[in-house]
Amino acid sequence: MSAVTYHGEYPEGQVNEDGKRYVVQHEETFVEGKSVNVTDKGLLAKFAANRFFKTEGSDKDAIAQGADEADKAEAEAIRAKLAEDGIHPHHLTKLPNLRKLRDEHEALKAEAAQD
Repeated sequence: MSAVTYHGEYPEGQVNEDGKRYVVQHEETFVEGKSVNVTDKGLLAKFAANRFFKTEGSDKDAIAQGADEADKAEAEAIRAKLAEDGIHPHHLTKLPNLRKLRDEHEALKAEAAQD
């Protein structure tokens, strides 16, 4: 089960007596800022892909968290490999730039080895 929250931005959303926007999707009424528990995995996938809704506890969250952890681990590995050769990039250098630096360094090492 995952909590699905409507952001209240949908242009055709209606306003209830409390002044909150709401929308009815898949036979569920979603009021702006209030979570609704959804158990259907197909619906969760739809809500996760819909910019007007936020899903918590869904596979999308787990995938994003796993990707972040993998990126951090890769960045640490690249930094360690570069440090072995005396290269210490700035601590805020992003992963794509670390990859580029690593690739350039490896290319230079290969070129030097051929000479």
